[in-house]
Amino acid sequence: MSRIPESSIQGLTYNALDSAITFQVMEGFWKEINGGGYDIQYGRTIELLDPLMYMMTRGIRIDHERLKVVAKETLELTAEKQAKLNSMAGRELNVASAPQMMNYFYYERDISPYKNSKGKPTCDDKALTRLARGTSSRKPIPEAKLCQEIRTLRKSYGTYLDMSFDDDGRFRTSCNPRGTVTGRISSGKTINDTGMNMQNLPELFKKFMVPDEGYLLIEMDKRQAEWVVVAYECGDANMIAVLEDGQDPHTHTAHLMFGVDKDLIKAEAKIVGHTTDPSEIESLRRKGCPEILNAGFVPRIFSMRQAGKKSNHALNYDETYKRFAFENEMSEKESKVIVDRYYKIYPGIRSNYETIQNQLRKNRTLSNCFGSKRVFLDKFGPDLFKAAYAYKPQSTVGELVNQALITVYQDHNVGVRDVELLAQVHDSILFQIPLSLPTTEILAGIKGVEDALNPQMEYWGREFTIPSDIKMGTCSWGTLPEYNLYDKQALGAAIDEFKRAG
Repeated sequence: MSRIPESSIQGLTYNALDSAITFQVMEGFWKEINGGGYDIQYGRTIELLDPLMYMMTRGIRIDHERLKVVAKETLELTAEKQAKLNSMAGRELNVASAPQMMNYFYYERDISPYKNSKGKPTCDDKALTRLARGTSSRKPIPEAKLCQEIRTLRKSYGTYLDMSFDDDGRFRTSCNPRGTVTGRISSGKTINDTGMNMQNLPELFKKFMVPDEGYLLIEMDKRQAEWVVVAYECGDANMIAVLEDGQDPHTHTAHLMFGVDKDLIKAEAKIVGHTTDPSEIESLRRKGCPEILNAGFVPRIFSMRQAGKKSNHALNYDETYKRFAFENEMSEKESKVIVDRYYKIYPGIRSNYETIQNQLRKNRTLSNCFGSKRVFLDKFGPDLFKAAYAYKPQSTVGELVNQALITVYQDHNVGVRDVELLAQVHDSILFQIPLSLPTTEILAGIKGVEDALNPQMEYWGREFTIPSDIKMGTCSWGTLPEYNLYDKQALGAAIDEFKRAG
């Protein structure tokens, strides 16, 4: 010990005490874990460590040449747009400065300030979208659109394109198996300050993440997972019928909400796309599907299918019509129509709210279909209730995917043993498998992951599974083409084509 510097001795002592105290804390909690029925969650968390450690160590290959090109182009484009903005504003305008932005748009341009959910003036992205769009009494302001574009480019460069990587050039992240209250993992930078949060990677960056040489990259994703769980948890007959009849939930929801034929809803969705400008949408409708204007109520800022999709994603956890209006930049009057119709066609959702509140009043505890529990300790009120409404769907899906990671990692059967897990993001698993394997073994590996992601679940005596989708290729993660997971012959033919292409 005399050869060890004093500073190192202090560090070693601290680490030793930290380890010893952690063990003592575990002993103190152990009775509560076992006695409270949390041993299931504890055991699954411990099992999850191995696949997470594997993914954290393995990392993902990055196309650095492509990344450098895009980073350079992004800086050049940012400078070009900033120069254009400065010319239009008559001076240097810092898009990162809220005071400068509000002074320019609300004082110099004399526009009534847009406000955030707390009622304070803001120049956030939603406000800029409104400024750029214009109103019936004011022309669109192009500077606002430029500000949005510059902010997006700067964030893309600073957060993603100028990221630090490990010495071998691979992307890695640090995973926390208990990073969220719903059981989903969270992630962030590694201890070496490289990489970043894997859960929030934009499609832009996924285009630089590629399979290793000689590998097939595959992403398997659960289809509309939370909506499926909500349907069976609340037992709503209309929602369950959509799923068991194999309908597209977004189209069918729009059909029930607006009373319009489903084929017309699909046609309008193709014509309108993701356009949000009311004038442009009306023009597209008049040219491409004028009959849809005869419906009693037509959303002004998106297609009917998009209204169904946004409702399916937002309204299962008691989002108010005012919040829905704010999030979707629409009038509260229009929002109230959509929200009211959604709960009218799916009455089981609100009925389930009462069931959940009654359970909370008994013991403040909710359990999902896997047996995992959460105690809600906050003050009774809207915030606690909304968190409770979301717990079962979110924890069910999170646990489903986590358990699939464990199953695949521990599976040593033909094909599955060659699966290399790379990432778990929300409702999907990203993995790669050697193309040198026979096609039958690659298909066996895919089937193994599919089966792991497809457990039989049950709420209120009704069993269900959640369908999966698949993307695969030798290109980047962000450009993987979709395939029909359930057409194994077509999958095999595609794999053979990848093999021939080398």
